[in-house]
Amino acid sequence: MAQFFKYFVLLGNMRTGSNLFEQNIQLFDSFSSHGELFNPHFIGFLNRDEAFGVTMQEREIKPQKLLNRMISKEKDTLPGFRLFSDHDPRILQHCLNDPECAKIILTRNPLDSFVSHAIAKATDQWKLTDVSKRKKAKVHFDFLEFKAYLTRLENYLSEIKTTLQKTGQTAFPLAFDELNDLEVYNGLAQFLGSEEKLKQLGDKIIRQNPEGLRDKVENFDEMTEQVRMLDLLGSDLIPTTEQVRNPGSKNFVAASNPPLLFMAMHKGDCDPVVTWMKAHQENGGLSKGMNQKQLNEWLSDHPVRTSFTVLRHPLDRAYNAFYKHIFTSGDDLFPWIRTTLENTYGMELPSKGMTEKPNRTVLENSGYGVKEHQKAFLGFLQFLKGNLQGQTRARVDQSWASQNSILQGYCRLAFPDTIVRFENLAEDLQRIESSMGLGHVPLAPEKTDQCFTLSDIYDPEMDAISRDVYGRDYVKYGFDSWG
Repeated sequence: MAQFFKYFVLLGNMRTGSNLFEQNIQLFDSFSSHGELFNPHFIGFLNRDEAFGVTMQEREIKPQKLLNRMISKEKDTLPGFRLFSDHDPRILQHCLNDPECAKIILTRNPLDSFVSHAIAKATDQWKLTDVSKRKKAKVHFDFLEFKAYLTRLENYLSEIKTTLQKTGQTAFPLAFDELNDLEVYNGLAQFLGSEEKLKQLGDKIIRQNPEGLRDKVENFDEMTEQVRMLDLLGSDLIPTTEQVRNPGSKNFVAASNPPLLFMAMHKGDCDPVVTWMKAHQENGGLSKGMNQKQLNEWLSDHPVRTSFTVLRHPLDRAYNAFYKHIFTSGDDLFPWIRTTLENTYGMELPSKGMTEKPNRTVLENSGYGVKEHQKAFLGFLQFLKGNLQGQTRARVDQSWASQNSILQGYCRLAFPDTIVRFENLAEDLQRIESSMGLGHVPLAPEKTDQCFTLSDIYDPEMDAISRDVYGRDYVKYGFDSWG
């Protein structure tokens, strides 16, 4: 094992998954983890007041003594410990400035952590190893307490980031939702200097509160409104585990005269908008499928322009993606994902021969009607919940990725001047025409040949699941229930 690092520190906080981290890092023969060595109330683990021959009194006088003792005693492993924002600040500064200390930064969505901590206090259950002993509770969200918590967390993470930047060091980032990823741990082992690889992770520690926030917070609607106010101040608080999408300039459609840039959510989205742009384009065709270099050239050539994107209701997007790429077995079918949904998720769909050009009458005569289609779509929504959280082998396709993650990726290239809602599309495009001095071009209706529409199969349960899957879209962009 390489010995560049003498020890490691996990920089996290309560309810970020540090117990689970410690369980799994201990599975390596190369490493040892010794709990919260600098917790003000104990040493290492609950009810302990001594570690490596150092008492709490001695630690208080000279905290580095305990650190040095751990390093000297642990000869056969790379030792480490967990350090939180309310632990000894002297040790935090020492570790951050010590290049022989490997830093691992564990983060979790602060709203999730805050609520989890409130539930742990209410139930007095801080770690779960037996699901039959799990305690559940709904807690009241305290906005002022959360703001104070968020300020402390931001100061802590800012101190870590600034010190590492100024000292030219790097850290290993670890997110809460990566704590069950075997490959991430094996990558961490390489970072720490070991060639050892695990074949599986531990299963003793169980996530205590896997439900969505709506099931854990009494005043959920009030919390949503209050957190939305914080978002307006630039915070990033709504729970998400979905990664930001890569910039997707190939999905953009550009006109030169007038200078219009349509930042479509996915390729082929909103055909009526493209038709509207063609009607306004005076010379030549529209630019599509641009790479980033071509987009940058277009932006340079059109410094004065109007760029816009169109948001749809999350449930609409999910259904359109399901119908086009899973249910219909034509050119747009995702065959591997459809097969996986049928074999692994128990989704019951008609044969591919019947769904290449699906006919409702034919399908209903074969026994596949509204109820069957409704059940299949509900199964797809459940699949999306895991898919967007990286818990399936299937890719997160652009057609069903959250609009927030897509826009975050797009904003690395260009920012939309206007965010248009699909239900207000005609009116908003007319406002763009007016602002650019263009004549009015009526918007053609969007063509659909769906044999079962979302209205045909809608059930309120779909809204609940959709809100769980696309929670960030609902809160950031103010979507109401589809029904």
